[in-house]
Amino acid sequence: MPNFYLGGPVDPETGNRIESESTLYDPTDLTTHGVIVGMTGSGKTGLGIIYLEEALRSGIPTLILDPKGDMTNLLLTFPGLAPADFEPWIDPAVPTGKTVAIVAEETAALWSDGLATWGLGGSDIRDLRNHAGFTIYTPGSTAGTPLNLVGSLAAPDGSFDDHTEAFRDEIQGFTAGLLGLVGINADPISSRENILIANLVERAWRDGQMLTMETLLGWIQRPPMRKLGVFDIETFFPSHDRLALAMKLNGLLASPGFDTWMSGAPVYIPSMLWDEDGRPQAAVVYLAHLSDEERSSP
Repeated sequence: MPNFYLGGPVDPETGNRIESESTLYDPTDLTTHGVIVGMTGSGKTGLGIIYLEEALRSGIPTLILDPKGDMTNLLLTFPGLAPADFEPWIDPAVPTGKTVAIVAEETAALWSDGLATWGLGGSDIRDLRNHAGFTIYTPGSTAGTPLNLVGSLAAPDGSFDDHTEAFRDEIQGFTAGLLGLVGINADPISSRENILIANLVERAWRDGQMLTMETLLGWIQRPPMRKLGVFDIETFFPSHDRLALAMKLNGLLASPGFDTWMSGAPVYIPSMLWDEDGRPQAAVVYLAHLSDEERSSP
């Protein structure tokens, strides 16, 4: 695997590149966590984008959580570096005396000259686009590719007893996502809500039953089992508390736009990182449009 080309040192007095030196990074060192530290405006985001682009050029897929909306710039890759490529992305509120077309022309020249300084050009951009696919996922929105964060209630194929651990992981993911959207802690040990819903979904899946949200809310109010653990249902989770949970979930279902949380691509990491032809993907999960509470949901 080729080394990542990160650029090189610059002359501190002139700010110009020292052409005799380059900074390369061995990608085999990427075996654990890393962090980029620097002051505001020091270039942390730029360096991060360079790492991601070099990884994709080397055939390494990337899953990118983007809480500020910076990493969507990965998709602004124009091999032709023509002004017309940049024009749709220019803010119409351009400085006085300049048209959008003029600013686009200046931006294209800035990019071309900047890349040429480091020995790069349109062919390198084309190489990046040929090596990887790019998708912006927008959970809770249809602005990009919607992402189904709640999950499916359909019983998976296969026997529950043969795939118990995998099925229970999927159930916990669904339960945590659903409860997170209504602000309920989904701890699998201490949360009554989590325990009840997870048991209801497991019961349906063990029986190979198709479960809907409507059925689930009905079961929350009238569970099809007498006990959870050693306690009966009424002791563990009284009916008036179960009704309150069902009402909260019903309010979520009734809220405009909730369907976008249950539509779109599934959260299935292999398909987000590789396409059907085995080409690595840049999966940018855009979160800047979400509230702080929505971003922190499981």
